[in-house]
Amino acid sequence: PPPTMAPSFGDLATDAGVTALNDFLATKSYIEGYSFSATDSETLSQLSGLPAKATYPHAYRWCLHIAAKMGLGAVTFAAPAAGASAPAAAPAGASESKGAEDDDFDVFGDDDEPAPEAKPMSLKEKAAAAKAEKAKKKKVERSQVALDVKPFDPDTDLNELFREITAIEIDGLVWGQAYELRPVAYGVNKLVMTCVIEDDKVGVDDIIEPIEAFEDKVQSVDMTSMNRL
Repeated sequence: PPPTMAPSFGDLATDAGVTALNDFLATKSYIEGYSFSATDSETLSQLSGLPAKATYPHAYRWCLHIAAKMGLGAVTFAAPAAGASAPAAAPAGASESKGAEDDDFDVFGDDDEPAPEAKPMSLKEKAAAAKAEKAKKKKVERSQVALDVKPFDPDTDLNELFREITAIEIDGLVWGQAYELRPVAYGVNKLVMTCVIEDDKVGVDDIIEPIEAFEDKVQSVDMTSMNRL
C-alpha cells in the first residue's frame, strides 16, 4: 500500500513533501503542540530516509530528535514513491533488500563529517606556546625568613606591633602566625617572627624596609636566618 499521506505536508516520500515539512519545522520542535506525540512518530515513518542536513536542516534536526524519543530500534521509513527521488542517501547499515517497504535506520549513519584540519602554527605562535608551557611547569621557589624586631623602649606594645607588621601586604609574602618575645637587655624584649616569601617576587629588603617605617616603635630589624623550602 502507498505511504500514508500527511495532510499538511503532502507525500513525505517526495522532495516537495520534505520541503513542506522542513518549512513547518523552522519554528517548531513537534508536529502537534509542544511535546512528543504519536503524530511525530507517524510522520517520521512516512519519510523515505533521513533528510539531507544541508538541504533540509530543520527536518534533519527534528528526525534525530524524534528518533531519540522513539529509540533507534523503533525507527522505520516508508519506501520512496515510484519515480520520486529520496530526500537523502540511505543511512549507513540500512537494509538494501530490493522491494522491501521499510529500511532499518541508523540515525547517526549520515552524520559523519570529517574533522577540520588544524591550522599550522607559525614560529611565533610555537615560541609563545613553548614559553607558556615552560612557565606553567616552573617550580615556585620559596624561602622561610626569620626576623628579630627590636623596639626603642621597653614600653612598646610588641603584641600590637606584631599585628601592625603582619598587616603589611606584599605579593608573594605570607606572614607566620606565631611569634615570640625574647629579652634583649635592661628590660627590653625583642619580637621574633617569621615569614615565607616567593624568591622571584620578594627580597629581604622588601620586608625589612616597611617594618623600619614604624620609626616611633622600631629601632632595628635583623634577618637571623633564611632557609629554602
